[in-house]
Amino acid sequence: MKCPRIAAAVLSAAVVPGAFAHGDRFASENDAPAAETERAETFDEAVPAARRDAWARDEARLRVAYTNCVARLESPAEGIVVPVETYPDGTAKISATAGKAQFFEDEGIVWCGGVMVREYAPDGSVKMECEAAGAIVDRNTRTGWLEGRAKARYGATTLSGCGIYFSFSEEFAKICSCVEIVSSEIKFEGVKL
Repeated sequence: MKCPRIAAAVLSAAVVPGAFAHGDRFASENDAPAAETERAETFDEAVPAARRDAWARDEARLRVAYTNCVARLESPAEGIVVPVETYPDGTAKISATAGKAQFFEDEGIVWCGGVMVREYAPDGSVKMECEAAGAIVDRNTRTGWLEGRAKARYGATTLSGCGIYFSFSEEFAKICSCVEIVSSEIKFEGVKL
């Protein structure tokens, strides 16, 4: 699980509302046709339409799964803290915390409420953190859905948006709406907007 890579993909996707991010390439669903913009051509070459369609189908599947999981919640565990990755000395590199969580083993899905994922520097300081009111992760496909407003902080940059679909294995994220970026590190000198 490479949460910092997902955070970087989410941050790059946030440059354009409704954007897709894949590695270091992104494009908006509303971009002009590929013949009109180099950015769209680069994106289309990197991610074929069939792949984008597969992500869209998986996003729709996870949105439904989120609603179904919430309806089936029985007695979720509370105050869950999981070390996702550690440094060689055993200290946490990445940890995930959830106010509530329930595993749906028959489907391979984990539902979480009050989610916080943190990446730590070797000195123990927080390097990156992501928070969301609710989330599900499909352990089989390594994809997930963040329900409602989610926020990511990396250095001096904070990104938030509503409804985020992500794939750990493909380092892909899509922010569906209400994208907001606050940063003192991004410089727009010479950039046409």
